[in-house]
Amino acid sequence: MARIGRRRRVFNEEALAAGNLNEDGAAPIPGDTPRYGAGANIENHPQVTDLVPRRYRTIALVTMLAIGLGVLAEVAAQNAQQWSELASVVSAAEITDALANRTVAWASAAMLLLTAGYTRLIFSLRRHRVDDYRGRYRVWRTAGWAAVGLGFVTITGVHTIAGRVLGQITGLSLLPNSPGWWLVPAMLLGGWLLVKLAFDVSECRAALTAYVLAIGCFTLAAASSAGFAPEWLAAWPDTPGRLLPLYGNTLLFAGSLLFARYVALDVQGLIEHSEANELPRVAESTTVEYQPKAEMPVETISAASENAWIDGSEPEAEMGNLSKAERKRLRKQKNRKRAA
Repeated sequence: MARIGRRRRVFNEEALAAGNLNEDGAAPIPGDTPRYGAGANIENHPQVTDLVPRRYRTIALVTMLAIGLGVLAEVAAQNAQQWSELASVVSAAEITDALANRTVAWASAAMLLLTAGYTRLIFSLRRHRVDDYRGRYRVWRTAGWAAVGLGFVTITGVHTIAGRVLGQITGLSLLPNSPGWWLVPAMLLGGWLLVKLAFDVSECRAALTAYVLAIGCFTLAAASSAGFAPEWLAAWPDTPGRLLPLYGNTLLFAGSLLFARYVALDVQGLIEHSEANELPRVAESTTVEYQPKAEMPVETISAASENAWIDGSEPEAEMGNLSKAERKRLRKQKNRKRAA
């Protein structure tokens, strides 16, 4: 009850601060009763960049949780036979599929969806950089869509089915179980995209390190899928294909998170750059003060015009250096003399 009373008091104070109650605390006008306090106003909402952690330990904690989840999944896969003997109604294959394969697929998809969100954030900030003349920021938009597509493939496993179907239709197996039909396009497109991302994040060494390690994990996973695994992994044939993609996706997420942190701090001016990386400053334009032309006194103009007209010279030749107003004034004086 005390907690409910305190909550009501806080809501009443917020409503009074918002001007929805009378000064004496009387009930508001019917229809004007607020449903939310002042804290729900748009100016109190968190910004998107507030979702980027500023501390390295937060990023390290998320990365270690994903790695630990992969280790637990592999422990379940290795002990599936013993656990199935304890529970006779469940087979070892079902335990491996539920506690290892699906858990790894879910974790990989979660890492990829988070990566897509942070790449979109990076794109929204990087596209305003003034020295990106070649439009390298567009790679982040492509990376976001690629992460979403890769997450769908990870959950459904449609790539293996498509590879087998294409192998049966064409008669070309391209390695055992036809993994080459999806492995070759993934290596070409994914390798090109990862290299471009690595070049763009080269300013942030932590993000670059994470991307290089991710490229290494994906390369080893591709080699394992192609059948080029070392002999000492013969006892764990499914381990590289299960853990290396998960760790590669986790490192992709960590690299994107690190670069999103770097870009957010750089936008706020909190990142110090060397003189070689600084933009050239635009020289201040020199302003030339306007000096008005000295006007000729009316008496001088009249004397000069009278002399010019008396000796028969052409008035227009003498008025070449005069302003428009002075010429108009001289023509009026000429017309007056002719009328007289």
